[in-house]
Amino acid sequence: MNATRRFRMGIVLAITLALATGSAWMSIVFTRYVARELQAQREEPDYIVDDFRHYRIRQTGEPIYEITGRKLTHYPRNDTYLINFPVMESVTRKGIVQTLYSDWAYLEDENSKVHLHENVVLIRPPTPKNDTLRMLTDYLLLFPDEDRMQTDRKVFAYQGEQTLSGVGMDSNNATRELSLHSQVKAVYPPPPKKRTNR
Repeated sequence: MNATRRFRMGIVLAITLALATGSAWMSIVFTRYVARELQAQREEPDYIVDDFRHYRIRQTGEPIYEITGRKLTHYPRNDTYLINFPVMESVTRKGIVQTLYSDWAYLEDENSKVHLHENVVLIRPPTPKNDTLRMLTDYLLLFPDEDRMQTDRKVFAYQGEQTLSGVGMDSNNATRELSLHSQVKAVYPPPPKKRTNR
């Protein structure tokens, strides 16, 4: 093989290597770009609904809750929902109706967990035996399918002239159990005096 032919073969080989290297480099850059774009898309919401209303029912057809809000935002990355100014009306298995509202909330795990944040208020209407119950806290985790809720924050509740406060709470509506974890303070008014006939 003469020198001219070797020179030409060298040029062809160098061009081929340059093209292969450039192609591999472009493939890496493009793959990284696509990965970044897909990640960014997963971080962004895929839909937003204003003034929405959502129902959830048990398999038996009984209502669990209805939730409304000014805006619902769905995030596909972890399949969660962010809700602005939610109002949630729920019915426990015992038939107790309660209303919850807060500044914002998010739902996760196929809506089996409802996290209510900031200015959380729970209201249970009066019954023939009890006054209206109101409970205030900064955060409440609700498990609507299990009729229970919990928080690690300060809780203040009042019913008529009775008040109850503490830090941390677990409440199970199904078993009617309520426990406060610490700094518990309860105030009960004295029973009414019995009238005596003279």
